[in-house]
Amino acid sequence: MIIVLYGPNSYLRQKKLNKVVEEYKKKYSGLSYDYFDLNKSGEFLKLKEFSGQSLLFDNKKMAILKNLYEIDLKEAKDFLKTYMNSKDFTILISEDKALPLEFAFLKKKAFSIEKFDNLKGDKWNLFIQKETRKRGLVFTPRALNFLIEEYKNDIWGLINELEKLDLFFIGKPERTSLDLKEINEVGDYHYKSPNIFIFINAIINNKDVSQKIIALEKLFISQEEPVKIFNILASMKRLPGKLIQKMAHYDVLLKSGKIGYEDILLYLAL
Repeated sequence: MIIVLYGPNSYLRQKKLNKVVEEYKKKYSGLSYDYFDLNKSGEFLKLKEFSGQSLLFDNKKMAILKNLYEIDLKEAKDFLKTYMNSKDFTILISEDKALPLEFAFLKKKAFSIEKFDNLKGDKWNLFIQKETRKRGLVFTPRALNFLIEEYKNDIWGLINELEKLDLFFIGKPERTSLDLKEINEVGDYHYKSPNIFIFINAIINNKDVSQKIIALEKLFISQEEPVKIFNILASMKRLPGKLIQKMAHYDVLLKSGKIGYEDILLYLAL
């Protein structure tokens, strides 16, 4: 029997691999299993020896493979075909990339093929929220957005960071609402501040609302001072007449204490 796990999301792929191995260990108490990194010299020979070993009673065997594509593909194909229908020997393959053409036969013959893509958009946001809740961590919206942006396509980095935060703030009252200050206590970030002028140019040129909001959100996440952004915008020459009127109106409201600089930037974006 052959099981194939593949895709760039190595974290979720590894979780599934561990789950499959644990299920086999529970189901078959005498399971004989081993891991083989075929990128290492002599590892394919060890795999062949392992596959040929006789088992006592009705025990099962499992070989967990990685870097299968690093060896001669014809040899690998012949090996897989030999054990395609075996009931006693399971081959569990885990790879970053999809099956090459030489292994196309597995798409019809493999017991299971599962793909693990990188998480994006709502799926990524929900994953982070789920992992933070699992550890009892609570973040301010700004801190949560920072983690979402900082660890795009770096799921292992995110998990490592959450584990550090979990250990660092355990038992501390700050744990109930962690902001960027608390995150920076633990992590050594080299977060590049977004370009203020991307937002300013979007306002001046009246770009799509979504573009303006995204640019503004990045500035807020990086803790750029709203007053600084507003003053840079106000100092720009040749602003559109309607924009000048808006800013003058908001300036009156600001001085009367009815709104703040952050509100002004949001109104301008909308």
